[in-house]
Amino acid sequence: MKTRLTAAVLFLGLLFGATIARAQFGFGLTVFDPSVYAEAVAEVSKLVEQYNQLVQTYQMITNQYHQMLWMSKELPGDFARFRATPTPWFLTLAANTYGTTGGWIAAINTGINVPIGYQGATVPLLPYGPAISNVPPAQRTTLEKQYATVELADGANQDGLETLGTLRANAPQVEAAIQNIEDASLDQASDYNTEIAVLNKINAASVIALRNTQDSNKLLATLAEQQLIEAKRRRDSEAESVNNHVAFMAREQSYLSSQKAGASDAMMAFRMP
Repeated sequence: MKTRLTAAVLFLGLLFGATIARAQFGFGLTVFDPSVYAEAVAEVSKLVEQYNQLVQTYQMITNQYHQMLWMSKELPGDFARFRATPTPWFLTLAANTYGTTGGWIAAINTGINVPIGYQGATVPLLPYGPAISNVPPAQRTTLEKQYATVELADGANQDGLETLGTLRANAPQVEAAIQNIEDASLDQASDYNTEIAVLNKINAASVIALRNTQDSNKLLATLAEQQLIEAKRRRDSEAESVNNHVAFMAREQSYLSSQKAGASDAMMAFRMP
């Protein structure tokens, strides 16, 4: 292209030179027009500028092409060396000598029939029924709240059983999805390594990671609930101890007075049998 532009400039120069020569040597009238000459020079300058822009564009496209070639290079060697060995999920196992653990084991491994399995392996919590009226009113509130602590613990424990059992039941499907992503990621076929294919694999892996994170959050929430109930149990115990001390300090003088009243007379009146 540069050669063509140079030839065009030389042709224009020769053309104008020939026109002037004809005028000087009597071959015709003087036809030289400065405005036409200036317009021709401007046109040639514009062509040169366009040529320079084309050269820059060509260089940019060439660099992009080489960059794309470099980005499309595959990792050398067999991808199988990157394959990791998965750790299997281990299910809970226990003896069932008296038929009390079978339901628990099934629940914690599958998340099914949790209430039945839990009740079969735990000591039942009996209601007071009408007997609650035999408890002094001052003690009834504390007793009812202690009862509530056990009920809350039962609910949290069953929620933990169902969460863990469901995770274990869904584990084979999650493992299969992870295995499929791994197989696709390590496949060296061209169809699996296009830009869209790689983006799809990245998106699928991100979704699986989000699912696993959500499952971890569910387990953490279950543990946090159990810890809250345990903290409530400790707090109620400490509050009861403080309340007993407060009551003792408030009635200390009357207690001591009642114990000391008549003690001297009883000692003076004591006789050996």
